[in-house]
Amino acid sequence: MTVSPFWAEEASPSGRAEQIDADTGLHLTLTDHIPLTQMPKLAESGHLPSNGRLIIMALRGQLEDETIRQELAGEIAAQIDAFAAVMGRVPDFIDGHHHCHQLPVIRDLVLEAFAARIAPQGGYLRLCQEPLPAILKRGRAVLRAAVISALGQGFARKVTAAGFKANDSFRGVRDFTAREKTGDLFARFLSGEGERPLIMCHPGLVDGHLIGLDPLTDLREVELEYLASDAFAALLEEKNVQLVRFSGFSVR
Repeated sequence: MTVSPFWAEEASPSGRAEQIDADTGLHLTLTDHIPLTQMPKLAESGHLPSNGRLIIMALRGQLEDETIRQELAGEIAAQIDAFAAVMGRVPDFIDGHHHCHQLPVIRDLVLEAFAARIAPQGGYLRLCQEPLPAILKRGRAVLRAAVISALGQGFARKVTAAGFKANDSFRGVRDFTAREKTGDLFARFLSGEGERPLIMCHPGLVDGHLIGLDPLTDLREVELEYLASDAFAALLEEKNVQLVRFSGFSVR
């Protein structure tokens, strides 16, 4: 999230490709936070709109306003620039905070920026669309997953038509409640069809700054602990799954 005031400080020493064996991408942020650019129409108060408000605006066609389109295009470019300034390269992939990258108008601007700057470097995109039977079979956060998937249908069609690299299976939607058992969730997330599956997760460490910015806190540390555990390693072996970078997939 390059809109974060801590982006340059915290990303620089840890995220360069030569230091970690992982893809590092741009988590495009167009909700809640303070944008990098001046956006007097979309972010009139100085903060980007809430997730709910942005979705409503997108579905009502309000983002088609030419001024708002220009503001969005400028902000997307600025966030890519901020990534490149610290990392010395463009992102390996683009996804979106609150899945904003797949909303009408935003998705077209994202694809334009991706085609011009990231696709030539072998980058890829995150698709959040998945078949309803797969969501129902998994049986977790069904309504949330179905809504996210429905909002991503148009983006998925455009990505496929353009021939851009992307995952072909999406999992990881959860309710973020303490009642959920992390091991059970990941056992379900690791099951299912797909040659290029992607699991969304939110591992991290909590501090006062995060508490002030995001309601998702303690469960980040629960996920981090589980993903670093012997239990997760055993689950990967049981499911015959290997964690790889996108380049590790044998097909597009």
